[in-house]
Amino acid sequence: MGSQPVDADLGERYPCSTMRQRQWRPAGAGCHNARGMRRDIRPTLRIWWRHWRPTGRLARFGGRSRLALLGCLAAGLAVLLAATAPVLRAQESESEKPRLLLILDASRSMWGQIDGINKIVSTRSVIGQSANQLEGKSQFGLMAYGHRQAAGCRDIETVLKMGPHKAEAITKAVNGIKPKGSTPIAAALGEGAKAVGSEQHKASIILIADGLDNCKGDPCAVASDLKAKGKDLTIHTIAFDRKEKKALEALSCVAENTGGTFASATNEGELQAALAKATALVLDPPPPAPPVAAAPAAAEQPGATAGATETAPGAEQKTDELAALDGTATPPQSETPSQAESVAPARQPTVTPAPEKKQVAAAPAPPVAVSFDALLTETGPQIKHGLVWRIFDSKPGTDGRYKLINTYREASPTTELKPGQYLINAAYGLSHLTKMVTVQGGEAIKETLVLNAGGLRLGSTMANGQKLPPNSVNYDIFADESDQFGNREKVIGDAKPGLIIRLNAGAYHIVSTYGDANAIVRADVTVEPGKLTEATVNHAAARVTFKLVTKPGGEALADARWSILTPGGDVVKESAGALPSHILAAGRYTVLARYQGKDYSRDFAIDTGEVKQIEVVIR
Repeated sequence: MGSQPVDADLGERYPCSTMRQRQWRPAGAGCHNARGMRRDIRPTLRIWWRHWRPTGRLARFGGRSRLALLGCLAAGLAVLLAATAPVLRAQESESEKPRLLLILDASRSMWGQIDGINKIVSTRSVIGQSANQLEGKSQFGLMAYGHRQAAGCRDIETVLKMGPHKAEAITKAVNGIKPKGSTPIAAALGEGAKAVGSEQHKASIILIADGLDNCKGDPCAVASDLKAKGKDLTIHTIAFDRKEKKALEALSCVAENTGGTFASATNEGELQAALAKATALVLDPPPPAPPVAAAPAAAEQPGATAGATETAPGAEQKTDELAALDGTATPPQSETPSQAESVAPARQPTVTPAPEKKQVAAAPAPPVAVSFDALLTETGPQIKHGLVWRIFDSKPGTDGRYKLINTYREASPTTELKPGQYLINAAYGLSHLTKMVTVQGGEAIKETLVLNAGGLRLGSTMANGQKLPPNSVNYDIFADESDQFGNREKVIGDAKPGLIIRLNAGAYHIVSTYGDANAIVRADVTVEPGKLTEATVNHAAARVTFKLVTKPGGEALADARWSILTPGGDVVKESAGALPSHILAAGRYTVLARYQGKDYSRDFAIDTGEVKQIEVVIR
């Protein structure tokens, strides 16, 4: 029998008589079986049998053999389905879990402090505690804005994609977020809706913010639009700030427009309670209200659930890993902490009076050994020197001050305290932390305080790069936040260049004064935990000496009084003497000399670094 080429088209085959020696042949009308008798394929066979049927030995098998083969295939398919069923059920179970995206404000203002603790530190702690509540119960995602650029309205990142994350992964992700830049809330909500898949799934977003949108966005309008487009989107909003509590109520519309809740948190305890409440509403939402029956009395309804700036142009900032924080120039700490660590107020329980019993005086509980140590950051190292520990009574006296119990200047002091509550304050330069500690009778306890401290070293140069003498410059360091009148809290005054100043991590406002007049530069810097930040302030100024003469080049006259004025007539500096010398910022001025009841004036200009002597001639 001659060989024939095999067609590429499976639909075209050779005559049945030529397929006897081949492994397979097509089945169709007109072909003959092994005995040469014409037969048709039974329509009851499966699709695979309709297109192909075996030849050779298999072709001689009877119908029972083929049915047995089909039975084997069916049994194998059943085993396969049984093996994959748990996986399919698990995937289906995961997809049915609540979808929750947490959007975290990581703008620079989150370095601000409440009760001596950076807001970002409190937020990390609270989210870390909530991580166990989320593990295994939700499809969770984490998004942050303002943490990668000093300023940028597109600085929005999905830190954790939606998924069944472990508590450790959530905690690690949030601890890696470091505040830095702007507050694009509206844009973050839009990106968050995409990340949580709100158009395809029922989903929830929890927003934690300490400020309003500063990127010209409208979070309220965006929330309404997302609610209309989404399948079932709910946004819960938590405003976390004490000074701006009233202003942050503007974010309540985000929750109202999506059916979520709004909470205002002014300390860590309130933040923890607000996040726990919002999370509980996502993981275990209340049942829908039952329909009102057409009866005289309506069915009872379930109760409703209640509810960055870049471094200034005059400063250059560099941050390095901090090996040690020595050389601190700081004043001694106050013997009274400014405020204790906030604790959410406890709700008073209702107690049923018990039958009166004869009271027996209990023996006083013995003191308990308590030891303390402090870490520079959450991951260490331990602070070995420079610490001042103060232990206060937890309740203020009638004058509002806390009673100081003891002071220690060791790295890891150990003391004995009677059972009760105490305020433990650890000061490390200007970095400090106060913590409420409860001592109970029994075994000795050890408390570790994480200061999240960093170092700041300041220096100054002329705008042309010339280094300024250290004794000619001083710095005032202020907190980044200001009150409604624009006033800032001064952290330290008259700081000197070159020294390391130990501070709580966060943003600060620096006022650098060169000389005794108007050569003042303001700058913003950020101190990161465990790192040394070096900031150089650039001054555009020069030293000027004045003298009053009767003729050009003559001797300076004594007893002259001087006033340096701006072009608008504002007084910059006043002095007296024959040769007064001042450092003035670059610009144009008028000097006025008063001598023996008469005034003499002259206009002049100052350029950066140009030392001048200005003569005023009596005419």
